[in-house]
Amino acid sequence: MKGLKMNPIYKNIKKEYIFQFVRNTSFSEAIWVLFLASRGMNLIEIGMLESIFHITGMLMEVPTGFIADRYGRRTSRILGRIMSFIACLIMLASKSFYGFALSFVIDALSFNLESGAGDALIYDSLSQCGREAEYMKVRGRDEICFQLAHVISLVAGGIAATVSYDLAYGITALINLLAFGISLSFEEPQISSSAKNESLLQNIRRSVKAIWQNRGVLPYFLHLEIFSVYFTTVYFYFQNFLKGKGYVEYQIGLMLGITYVLGALVSSQAYKIEKLFGEKPIVIVTGILPSALFMMMAATNAEPVAFFLITVLDSFMFVVFGDYINKRIPSEHRATLLSFESMLFSIMMIVFFPVIGTISEYYGFKTSFWLIAGLSMATGILTSILLMGTYKKEKN
Repeated sequence: MKGLKMNPIYKNIKKEYIFQFVRNTSFSEAIWVLFLASRGMNLIEIGMLESIFHITGMLMEVPTGFIADRYGRRTSRILGRIMSFIACLIMLASKSFYGFALSFVIDALSFNLESGAGDALIYDSLSQCGREAEYMKVRGRDEICFQLAHVISLVAGGIAATVSYDLAYGITALINLLAFGISLSFEEPQISSSAKNESLLQNIRRSVKAIWQNRGVLPYFLHLEIFSVYFTTVYFYFQNFLKGKGYVEYQIGLMLGITYVLGALVSSQAYKIEKLFGEKPIVIVTGILPSALFMMMAATNAEPVAFFLITVLDSFMFVVFGDYINKRIPSEHRATLLSFESMLFSIMMIVFFPVIGTISEYYGFKTSFWLIAGLSMATGILTSILLMGTYKKEKN
């Protein structure tokens, strides 16, 4: 076992923890909606900008997946950090909707370049060492780094934003440069020679074929990503909701930071919880519980408590369902299928985010929370049923 750890490709795992911590330390995280509002954008325009982000993500998932398969996961990750830095600078310099839209397009590309490539780099690195069984533990630790980075981002970013929104974005730009430097240190895992030699058109054909051949994983994608759409939408608009209730920036950052501390604790133990209960009970609970928490947010004045619990659930599902998904897809199609998963998320966000923004603008946030609670109940039950059907097929 010690000999396996000496494999140079295994060093990617420890580097991954550092990279995820730095990459996700973003002082703009807690205040980007407030930043746009301070520069004259209303909730409808903010919703449109988020849609532009996800339209770009939807359109560019396959081309960026091609970069990861053809030129390497490491290359794709490096390009992603460059794009993130550029997007941050444009955000700082912009004063109009169109400038912000350009920043969102470039930022979406940075997420595209990281989305499938990052997970594929780590899983393939473990697989190359014969240690893919450790993936859930690694992903759980990855999530701890992610959550701790967000705690720092939200608390420190909220304090920085109290001084100046521009200061928060300036620090974020410098952090992006540091993440770029770390991305250069990764080793490239082996990629099949057929993937390296194919054209973009061949890659698209292979992607469609891979999705069809591995269509049994689609219910997992839907179960996780539909919930992620609800959570992400609430998470971003929750800044404005708290602002409207009289909270100031550093209080908002502190409150959001606490949620990530709780998320880090749960994600670190996710593999133990999964081992204790098993896959089927977890699918059923994660299909029903979100709607109850969104309903709590809509019907009571304990919105922060409900939000804390929803964030913890998101962290748990990210780790556990990430493992369920990766176990069911072959390595040669990993980057492609994970990019397709991200594309599903983007397609749903294109519609959902601005709709919730518009409803919140005219009818209030509470109305939006009720709508999300109802939709979550319907879709959670549906995807749970689909997954139960998938288990029967796998068993047969």
